Amino acid sequence: MSASIRRVSGALLRRWRNVKAFGKLPTWGGYTSDAMQLADVVDCSLHDLDKRQQRPELVGPEPSQWFANWYLPTFESPYYGGMMTILRFAAHMRERGVRQRMLICGHADVREMHGKVVEAFPMLADAEFIALDSAKALAEIPPADLSFATLWTTAYVLLRVENTGLKFYFMQDYEPLFYPAGSTYAQAELTYRFGFYGIANTRSLRDIYAEEFGGVAHLLEPSVDTSVFHPPPSPRPREPLRLFYYARPGTPRNGFELAACALRRLKHRMGDAVEIDCAGAQWKPADYGLQGYVKQLGFMPYRQTAEVYRRTHVGLVMMMTRHPSYLPFELMACGALVVSNRNEANAWLLKSGENCLLGPACATGLAETLEDALRRWETHAPLRERAHALVSDHYSDWEREMAAAFSFVLKAARGEAGEA
Repeated sequence: MSASIRRVSGALLRRWRNVKAFGKLPTWGGYTSDAMQLADVVDCSLHDLDKRQQRPELVGPEPSQWFANWYLPTFESPYYGGMMTILRFAAHMRERGVRQRMLICGHADVREMHGKVVEAFPMLADAEFIALDSAKALAEIPPADLSFATLWTTAYVLLRVENTGLKFYFMQDYEPLFYPAGSTYAQAELTYRFGFYGIANTRSLRDIYAEEFGGVAHLLEPSVDTSVFHPPPSPRPREPLRLFYYARPGTPRNGFELAACALRRLKHRMGDAVEIDCAGAQWKPADYGLQGYVKQLGFMPYRQTAEVYRRTHVGLVMMMTRHPSYLPFELMACGALVVSNRNEANAWLLKSGENCLLGPACATGLAETLEDALRRWETHAPLRERAHALVSDHYSDWEREMAAAFSFVLKAARGEAGEA
């Protein structure tokens, strides 16, 4: 064995000892405990699975007389990602006369949550907010013409509800992949067999629901509010180059570990020629070996994110599930060049060399992709222009998408959407 091979082997063994230690971290050490609780509490019977879920005879004759019940997890902000899309659709239905009721599945200060929602969507000022935080609250869920599950755990709650007409599943990611292949994965996957009508945010999810589980689903295309997300009024300064990374350690689907290693390699390669901003969650760079490499912006207000994107040259978004998230759309709308990992489920949107750059799932290869995106910023102008045009032309009309989704609800109520 040559001396160079021995040095490399020794370095790998030392790193492997460190990697093995990570297996004892709470993320995995606590999995069985969490999975045991979910298996015990989030449950259903054969009768629940066999009974008829859609009861159109309980739907009133006119939408202006309808009530829609939304089964929601607790949430911090109404301005981000899936929650904003849910509330946007609820507000759209309210504009068309359907009264709205928000059922928070868990302990929540419903008065505080109501205030946050109304700040973002004034149309929901008269929406009812109820916390389903006790057996009594679950037993006294008010009747509704329409009911919407929004997270896999809320689908189990809705499965048992009988005083509603139509049941819908508002799907915004392939949630089984939030977990390792195991008990919780299987519980989440089972919800796609409940027989709810689907409203699927992106075509990958619609296709999965229809082709793999035989469900009936409407495709809700993601959109961007271009009054918020738009290019800067003047060209970005050429120096320093700015990289934005959507960083959420502890959320495996965002590939933080690969990205963190890639960012260290990138900074070693480019030094002060690049500045790296991170946002999306609260964490300390020093805890992950990133002190001095990145600037942590934390969890930013909605409109401030657009300001950051407008000064960004390259935006790194990692997504390991079958959904691209809203970040690529928003970055493209602001004129930034998107870099992401290769993920065939998102190939309908992210096309490497056409509207973005895609890197491999390895730290050095990803760092090299990022360096190419930054150093050849001007050369990649056609990619940015095509990306911006794509969002402007196809993903910037929320009103159209909300209207189409509501049309699907109306068809389901008339029995014209197919057998759920």
